[in-house]
Amino acid sequence: MDRSRVVVGVDGSPLSKTAVVQAAHYASTRGFGLHVLHAFAPDLPMLGFGALADRDAVSEHGRRLLQDATARAHSAHPDLTVTHGLTDGYAGKALVASSHTAALVVVGAVGYGLLSRTSMGAVAMQVITHAHCPVLVVGHERDGAPTPGSRVVCGWDGSDHARAALATAVREAAVVEGTVEVVHAWEPRGATDPTLGEASSWEEYSTAVERRVMDAVEPLRAEYPDLKVDVRVVRDEPVHALSAAAEGAGVLVVGARGVGGFQGLHVGATALRLVGRAPCPVLVSR
Repeated sequence: MDRSRVVVGVDGSPLSKTAVVQAAHYASTRGFGLHVLHAFAPDLPMLGFGALADRDAVSEHGRRLLQDATARAHSAHPDLTVTHGLTDGYAGKALVASSHTAALVVVGAVGYGLLSRTSMGAVAMQVITHAHCPVLVVGHERDGAPTPGSRVVCGWDGSDHARAALATAVREAAVVEGTVEVVHAWEPRGATDPTLGEASSWEEYSTAVERRVMDAVEPLRAEYPDLKVDVRVVRDEPVHALSAAAEGAGVLVVGARGVGGFQGLHVGATALRLVGRAPCPVLVSR
């Protein structure tokens, strides 16, 4: 299946405008096209009165949003191929459907809606949970495109999803000629915590984690010989540790889920909590 486009959802909110800049950067630096999508569900409760109750007015409003987003993308990357779509239905459903043929879906953490004052809106949560491709969530208006040499922070717990996140982080760092900072956080109950496994001390445990990370990195060096990877093993709660590490970073990459949870879980609690707390965009890999 051809996944040579980036899809970004827009609703005119400040974060969706920032999401367009991020999406345009991702598409342009990888030779992809950009598809700007706006969806409208006529039965939303906040649209039962005023101008937005007029179907023609709503459609015209959507077309203006798409035109503005296209202009914003071209302002950052003039040669970028941009298409757009205006569709009926709920935004989350439309974006998830688009993820079947996308390399990446980009959304703002919150938009204009009933949950616009929460740390993560319903659309972002639906897309993260059900998308069939990686999802980049933009949580701050200041989140412009990553700058050259910026850090890419990656969460690691040793799971298959963490390995996929690491590969994604390496590719992101190669694009911006930056470094990868792999962070593993855990709070042991003591120096001889039996859950440390084969290690009998925190120091041995840290060394073992670093070795596993570097073993996972080694196959990637053939394609990325200049790859720079730092590993940090910290005693901390994972969401707090990753949020702190992501301060000043270009992007935080995490797997959709880790070693916890239950069979069939689409996305884990750590990924969901980070989207609302991280100081930089969060890329949820798959």
